Amino acid sequence: MSIDLKVDYVADEGPSSAFPTNTIWADCPVFEMMVDKTVGFHFHDDFMNATKSVAGATGAASGGAGLGYNVYGDAGVTIGAESSATEGNGMALAISANDTDNDEGIVSTGSPAFLVSDTAAFANRKLWFEARIKKASVANNGVSQFIGLAWDDGAGTSIAAAEALVDNTGALGAFSYLGFHQDAANGDSWDFVYKAEGQAQTVAISGVDVIVADTYAKLGFVFDPSASAGKRVTVYVDGVAQATGVSDTNIAAATFPDGEGMGMAWATKVGTAAEVVCTLDWWRAAQKF
Repeated sequence: MSIDLKVDYVADEGPSSAFPTNTIWADCPVFEMMVDKTVGFHFHDDFMNATKSVAGATGAASGGAGLGYNVYGDAGVTIGAESSATEGNGMALAISANDTDNDEGIVSTGSPAFLVSDTAAFANRKLWFEARIKKASVANNGVSQFIGLAWDDGAGTSIAAAEALVDNTGALGAFSYLGFHQDAANGDSWDFVYKAEGQAQTVAISGVDVIVADTYAKLGFVFDPSASAGKRVTVYVDGVAQATGVSDTNIAAATFPDGEGMGMAWATKVGTAAEVVCTLDWWRAAQKF
């Protein structure tokens, strides 16, 4: 008897499902990665083992409050786990008490484990990413966010440090990134963006998703080096592949973080002295070797 270790998602319950999207993950060899580390690696966190931090306990770029991540929170900002029983299984990670102008809360992995590249050395390194995220308000100047992959190559660190998002505008700082961003002027709209450190930002898809207050969205992307040249990175919103993606030409350009290692990152910054709770139900990423 043979066992298929490549597929562990057998049904997609649609955009409202609380679970990872079959459209994205069906061909990810998760089980193979778990039993054979030469295949690749897979990371998933539903925050069931994260503690609830107290205000001000996050610290500067520390593994704060039992979260197991590099985290940064301005004074009084709370980053910690809470029950997500009403939306799905497990827990959720919330950033709250961000009630002072330009309050930041940032969570990121401490290793630049993931990369996208068109070079021969990384030709077969397919990559998957998805996160389920929401925020309490879509008002402009309420809260800005980034979710995806990022790394500060110049400093050699994750982006869990002050000013990952620029004060007042919510623009992304001077580091490499690939993922979803919404700034202060567009509180109800995600863009899909990328940048190589030292270059200008590229908005690959403007308005890729309309944000609804206090409503989860599943945001994901897949880098497939064997996909068509015009769409090497496919972007997904609630399991739906977007018509526009990132091409091989885009990846080859100086503005793309080609071959730059990046870690998983979630950054938030409020624009006024009013709390806007941001919640991450789960996030996951995987990459083949």
